[in-house]
Amino acid sequence: MKSTKTVKEAYVFLGLTLVFSYFVFWGPLALFKIPAISFVSDIKGPAWAIALFLTGLFVPSLLAIFLTWKKDGVSGLRILGQRIIQFKLGWRWYVFTFLIVIAGTAGQLIINKLLGNTFNGILFLAQLGSFLLLLIIGPLSEEIGWRGYALGRLQTRWNALTSSLIVGLVWALWHLPLFMMVGTSQHELGVPFIGFLIKLTASSILYTWLFNNTKQSLWSAILLHWLYTYAAQVLSSGVTRSPLYNWLEVLPYVIMAAIVILIWKPQTLSRTLKKSGDTNIQGDSSDDV
Repeated sequence: MKSTKTVKEAYVFLGLTLVFSYFVFWGPLALFKIPAISFVSDIKGPAWAIALFLTGLFVPSLLAIFLTWKKDGVSGLRILGQRIIQFKLGWRWYVFTFLIVIAGTAGQLIINKLLGNTFNGILFLAQLGSFLLLLIIGPLSEEIGWRGYALGRLQTRWNALTSSLIVGLVWALWHLPLFMMVGTSQHELGVPFIGFLIKLTASSILYTWLFNNTKQSLWSAILLHWLYTYAAQVLSSGVTRSPLYNWLEVLPYVIMAAIVILIWKPQTLSRTLKKSGDTNIQGDSSDDV
């Protein structure tokens, strides 16, 4: 019964997140082609459109906080907050987190070079001024929802791989209006939605792998999202985009996800994690791999 109840909570959260995205915040802007604010061009819309766009960014985390408070009150929020600052991951999991982003970025740069293009590595230093801001836009605005609320609940019924695919699918669908919204990177850079969906679904597997091996530390997801967002921003400003590159850039993350599945197995994506009927599916955050 508890498993059924908790997984329903996850479904409610995921459904409401899409409803708010499509019908309240981003959908209307996309439907009526109203520009908001762009991080890749000089496009800027009216203040009310910017407010809708920016508020929409925080829907996953704000909704998760509200649902946690509604069900578990202040004590539930306290536990959620403790998971955000659960910094003790084990040094090897910190290394893995950085390696995911380094390998993914290197793979995309190799693809860019094989297509006959160049990239100025100085951009990684030149854009460091935006690094702290990117902690808020993306990691904190989303991860309290995707990994902090939905993932653990889904894993009370589904295995780690299936739960990752569910979160990844909804995560991508949540972004769908951005592909039709003037000024967004998805719209301006011509990113294909199917390719984006594949990349986010593969990335979702990597997030679950870290999450399950660090005692469901939300910090592991926030850190990975933070590093990835910065790397993606820098790459988008320096690589030469083409339809072929936009499809091939997903490959590094798909390959890494496949390796994780093969080695750590779909059931838990962890060598130490044991399934339970509780939302706290605990893993081992020690240095053992």
